[in-house]
Amino acid sequence: MSWRLTEPNHWCGCKESCRTVRRSREGVTLAKRMFAESINSLSQYLSFIEKHCDKYDEFDAVLFRGQREDWPLLPKLARLKYRSGKTVLDAESNMVSSFKRRSLPFLESKPETDWDWLAIAQHFGMATRLLDWTTNLLAALWFAVEKPAICSRDGVVWVFTPAIEDYVSCDNESPFEIGGTRIFKPKHINRRIVAQNGWFTVHQYKAAESRFDIMEKNKRYSKCLMKLRIPASAFPVLRFALNRCGINAATIFNDIAGLCKDSVWKVSLQADEPVECIED
Repeated sequence: MSWRLTEPNHWCGCKESCRTVRRSREGVTLAKRMFAESINSLSQYLSFIEKHCDKYDEFDAVLFRGQREDWPLLPKLARLKYRSGKTVLDAESNMVSSFKRRSLPFLESKPETDWDWLAIAQHFGMATRLLDWTTNLLAALWFAVEKPAICSRDGVVWVFTPAIEDYVSCDNESPFEIGGTRIFKPKHINRRIVAQNGWFTVHQYKAAESRFDIMEKNKRYSKCLMKLRIPASAFPVLRFALNRCGINAATIFNDIAGLCKDSVWKVSLQADEPVECIED
């Protein structure tokens, strides 16, 4: 016996396009556009990436971020509601101090810098000023479709093409005092960062406006972003296709928690997974 997923016949038809203008920033060609194209299959996704990203010569020049819903490109720290009397910077300081004090028994090695501490805290779910990205386009898509869509709303995959000068110098700057939102390439200090090819953007807090920087509204970066829309009806098809490519919770998290999560999924159905049993 084998299982076949019933593929949806949905096509969103939502396609926004604009004039493409290219310019060079210190040897990196950037596409000055942000638009949505609907992706309904893995082959369509790979074709789009090959068409629009093959001009970048450097291996790490293109970053991807998958989201289950089309919310702004803001770090988790900027999306929380805080207890009365707490500012976002108060909350950040308290969480970081507490994490440094309490996490040592669970860490494989002691982080050396504030950048290392934030990278580890982010990967295990703490709210930080970091936003997750990856150089693995399949991992990004998996994060968008891992679970059923929220109220049938579409997911997205962001494609980001930063320039060399957008990268932060961890030796000379503090993540809490950066002069602008930058790209942070973390050390391989835990398995999840390695398995997910994890990168981050570290977001500047704009004190005068009492808010963190929103990437798609940042003039420096809005021209370097493309957005792919993932229709809610395509989530299960893409989830199964990615699993056939070896992209699942076990490989993405690369620990016993991910292994257990994958084991559960492989013997049970999520709410959006219609299947029919067929004879081999």
